[in-house]
Amino acid sequence: MSYEIVMPQLSDSMDEGKLISWKVKEGQKVNVGDVIAEVESDKAIMELQSFQNGVVAEIRAKEGDVIPVGEVIAIIEANESESPVKKSEKVVKEPSPVKREKAPVQKPQPKPAVTKETKPKIALSKHHPDDETGGISPKARAKAAQYGVDTQTIVQKTSKELLHVKDVEAYLREHYFTPKALSLLDKYGLDIASFALNHKIDETEVQEFIDKNETPLPQPLTQMQKAIIANVTASAQKPVYHLYEHIDAQLFLEHDAYSITAWLIKIFANVMMTHEAFRSRLQNDRLIISPNASIAVAVADAKNLYMPVVKDANKRAIADIAKELASFKTKLQEKSFSAQDMQGSSFGISNLGMLGVEPFDAMINKNDAGIVAIGGLKDGQISVTLTADHRLINGYEAALFMQDLKQEVQNPLQFKD
Repeated sequence: MSYEIVMPQLSDSMDEGKLISWKVKEGQKVNVGDVIAEVESDKAIMELQSFQNGVVAEIRAKEGDVIPVGEVIAIIEANESESPVKKSEKVVKEPSPVKREKAPVQKPQPKPAVTKETKPKIALSKHHPDDETGGISPKARAKAAQYGVDTQTIVQKTSKELLHVKDVEAYLREHYFTPKALSLLDKYGLDIASFALNHKIDETEVQEFIDKNETPLPQPLTQMQKAIIANVTASAQKPVYHLYEHIDAQLFLEHDAYSITAWLIKIFANVMMTHEAFRSRLQNDRLIISPNASIAVAVADAKNLYMPVVKDANKRAIADIAKELASFKTKLQEKSFSAQDMQGSSFGISNLGMLGVEPFDAMINKNDAGIVAIGGLKDGQISVTLTADHRLINGYEAALFMQDLKQEVQNPLQFKD
């Protein structure tokens, strides 16, 4: 016999749930009490258990799907001989000693074939409020009443056993809006409650509403934007402090065959080799010290920020560093950065000096120990702002680092090709 596994109602306010993960596969045998899936309600993530012995015949929902309460998400084919729901397990009262004049017990008739409409459902929650409201959730009933809609009309149209708020809203959308009007509604994220639902609404009326109310057009975040948001949000949680300094720019100007950024990467990498805290990161309650100085460099276009890494910069010639920076610009234009390009750093550089910015603070990249913000050139000096993770670099270490940096930018040996 087939049993339908439905999305349960895990709280009184739940109209739908999100399928987080399946713990079983099609063809897998399950027993009563086995966890078959994890579902997220509006309040928590909970495990769903099987109430039948059998085999998972079909999985209808994908991980990540948002599914209305009561909708079928899987089918279990149960062997009646193994099923916990057996005739022999039904509670039967003991016969009374009083003689009862009843016809002899007849042999049970064969059960009719179970059709799709008559398949028994396993409601994985012990109680479902729809059981007491004629197959219509309280919220759906209230929504229909708000717009004067007969719920039976929607039931007949959708052929659903359980009617939810989304079913009522879907009916209202289809009944009162043209397809092009619905497209505009979805594009601007407009609620149908913004319109008087007493006539068919076309795209012209929706556009007039948008223009009149100066409705902004929502733009979905790209995966890169989501990653940037996650990165800077994590960076904002770090205990940081700032040191503000200026460094001499004379030798940078004399060796202008390469950019200031390229020279700074080379010089910072060399100084980092005598300050291991600047090559450190935290990992599982351990301090990891990188043997070489790998530096992330901020490159950006109008929308996206990337932090590709110049790996082992302390071992590389200035020409090699300059060549890699050029490749970063090409990858930025082509949007061809790989995940490998962004890995391996322990320190970062952000140079906005070429745009005339002076000075500014930069946010530490991912798990790096710190970052330096390079400002514009003024009166023969360049502004430098160090942002350090206080868990990895204390103020004294940072001050010594900045002292060494100021000396090295005036050391002609650092500017050898």
